[in-house]
Amino acid sequence: MLLARRRYVDAKGAGKIASQTAPAHWVAELPDRVAADSIVNRLANNAQIINLGQIDMRRHRNDQARAHEAYWE
Repeated sequence: MLLARRRYVDAKGAGKIASQTAPAHWVAELPDRVAADSIVNRLANNAQIINLGQIDMRRHRNDQARAHEAYWE
């Protein structure tokens, strides 16, 4: 997932945040629920969300490495 802010932040340019999880995950993960909701809302408000798919590249690359016979040597 990629959040690309459309508004300029302090005239420095648009901000971009990339994450493998949805915004709801971050609300659940951060310890203070009110602060988490506020932070995620500020980041996701007026943002363009680009879903890049459901593949976990870390797991995919790990599986590829383990499948290679030299991995176990």
